[in-house]
Amino acid sequence: MKLIKYLTSVILVCLVSTVANAAEMRVFENRYGKVEVPVHPQCVVSLHDFSLTIQLMELGVKPCGSSARKKLWQDPYFRGAENRFDMSNVQYIGSHKAPDEEAIAALRPDLIIGMQSQIGLQEKLSHIAPVVILPTDELSIKEWAAQLADLVNQKGRYQDQLKEYNGVVSEFKRIIPHPEKITVTTLEMYEDSIYLIARGGLGEVIKDFGLSRPTVYNEAKEGLEYSLERMSDFDADYIIDTYEPLYNSREATQSIRDSKQWQDLFAVKHHQFLYFNRSRYGESMGGLIGNAYLLNSHIAERDRTLMEE
Repeated sequence: MKLIKYLTSVILVCLVSTVANAAEMRVFENRYGKVEVPVHPQCVVSLHDFSLTIQLMELGVKPCGSSARKKLWQDPYFRGAENRFDMSNVQYIGSHKAPDEEAIAALRPDLIIGMQSQIGLQEKLSHIAPVVILPTDELSIKEWAAQLADLVNQKGRYQDQLKEYNGVVSEFKRIIPHPEKITVTTLEMYEDSIYLIARGGLGEVIKDFGLSRPTVYNEAKEGLEYSLERMSDFDADYIIDTYEPLYNSREATQSIRDSKQWQDLFAVKHHQFLYFNRSRYGESMGGLIGNAYLLNSHIAERDRTLMEE
């Protein structure tokens, strides 16, 4: 009987402690203002899979709900996280452009996190739970990821990520003392067009490594559509295309890569065209680290031919 009373008291203390932790609040502040948030969030909803959800998972925080890509009659696909983490019990709450308010409310979250482009959702969803918007378009991944780590009380894990990333950057610069002499073009190829863009932190890694862009690339607007005929203007020592396996983009663009215009590019002729799966790494600290290792391996640790040599 005494044992039962003792165990009962222990369980009650644990329950009270859990409730207290869940109820403990603090003020989080960034450029979007001050928001009262839980110190130890128990149910976090992420409004963007490729950026926020994957970074939360990397920090050891499994969201209770997240946006995802979804084709008709198919299960949702959490980009960048699906192939790295156990996403079971993470509820689909709609797309990042049109999240389902009822689905979010049904989860009874105590924290909702969105991106800068989703600022319009802050007031709409704030009646459900505190909504924090991170300046993902304005700050580097390293900077806004630090805010996210602070928000979910995981600063230590973030510091480990940052240390690993900085280590790869230092190693690259040790092997290549003058990285600015190497030019890189990043793009996404589609069936009938090409876009100058770098996802998954790839552009940030290129900048941190000190690599250069072709002059015309620097003058062009990222995300603008170009034809294959314009590709010679963006030729570089290295060309990196990122494909999306969910949409068979690699297979669909084979004809472009077989064309004479493509085969005549310097990077292609010298086997310095790199093809990366962009869903492998999200726009997160893990994305930075993964892409840093890839570029270190493909550029620094291999023989190379440069256009200006």
